[in-house]
Amino acid sequence: MLVLFEPKWVLIMLFSALAYGSLSSIVSSRRLYFLAGASPHSALLAVILAIPLARELGVFNEYGWAIIFSILLAYSVGYFIHRGVNPDIVTATFVALTASTSVLMMYFVLTRYPIETDITALIIGDPLLTRWSDVLYTISIGSLSIACVVLTYRENVLIGIDTDSAKLAGLRTGIYDLLVFTLLALTTVGLLRIVGFVLEHVLILLPAAIASTIAESSKQALLISVFSSIIASMTGLYTAIVFNLSPSGTTGLILFIIYVVSIIASKR
Repeated sequence: MLVLFEPKWVLIMLFSALAYGSLSSIVSSRRLYFLAGASPHSALLAVILAIPLARELGVFNEYGWAIIFSILLAYSVGYFIHRGVNPDIVTATFVALTASTSVLMMYFVLTRYPIETDITALIIGDPLLTRWSDVLYTISIGSLSIACVVLTYRENVLIGIDTDSAKLAGLRTGIYDLLVFTLLALTTVGLLRIVGFVLEHVLILLPAAIASTIAESSKQALLISVFSSIIASMTGLYTAIVFNLSPSGTTGLILFIIYVVSIIASKR
């Protein structure tokens, strides 16, 4: 029982669920699915770039450099979208650039820093290997995400429905855009080592997809998105420990099962 309910594991999965569940609702309301799916690519590149810089310069740690690079990459995408370029075209170009650069940097890091670095951990993720410093970092990101989403949710929904009406109502839409891009950057890069590059796509996109099938209002959508993410994370952690599986993989699979069940329930 003590192993099953190790506080570090529970806290890190709980606050990861809060971060992704709340962010997923914003992604859905703003119709940023393509960009959200591309964000893990920038997170992977940012973390890999941070490894040699942290080792060689001795200024900031890997987390610090990764956050800086991730935010800069997210802002660069936001800049072109703000300038009127088609978001899908910007995102597709962004994925091509970051994916290619990530492969080049992986090769460089693995040949120069083969002992100090485990690239596999970034791809697969493993919350069971986290330290208390990682837990505190995850709590900070999860708390910041849920607070920002709750405080700006109504405005983001309005912008997603009708941007022109939002501007006429006096909303400074650029500020909300900046906030969304920042949250995407922080959440994806900050939790990359925990859930892994592959599963981040699922955890960002599926909670809102579940909510969209059964929610009757935007408030319900936010609640369902967050709670489905929490249920999947806690159940996935328990299942992974009992059957010796990957917590990230079981969480993603349970989210998919919840999504299928929600579709069936909505049709009935």
